[in-house]
Amino acid sequence: MTDESLTYRLLRLVHAMDDATNDGIRDVMAELGLTHALADALWQLDPDAQPPTMREMATRLRCDPSTVTFLADRLEQLSFVSRAPAPHDRRTKVLALTAAGRNARQRLVKAATTGTPIAALTRAEQLTLHDLLTKAMTAAGAT
Repeated sequence: MTDESLTYRLLRLVHAMDDATNDGIRDVMAELGLTHALADALWQLDPDAQPPTMREMATRLRCDPSTVTFLADRLEQLSFVSRAPAPHDRRTKVLALTAAGRNARQRLVKAATTGTPIAALTRAEQLTLHDLLTKAMTAAGAT
């Protein structure tokens, strides 16, 4: 087996893992009225961190700021986020989770972390996988 074919096989497994994890949250997403894009945006809003600006969300989601505006509009309609002026610049808006948004995000995280094939690994195996993925992402400059 060449390194290229092993890398290809690993990438196929990563994609399959992503698909399986998405399958694990599909029911919760439907109950919450979320599309995959909305769920991803909600996932990116860490309740223990400072609310991100709209531009920071665009960077996290790897999309155009106008797309974040659309996602924020929909998440506001669902009462999951609120927009407010940023403390450092009132011309800039930040996205903050509401109580309903925290609850919805918590449901998504629980579904993802229990419904993923990674949950079947032992803690030691998860730590090894974490270390290897962190090393790969650091080498790629993606962390």
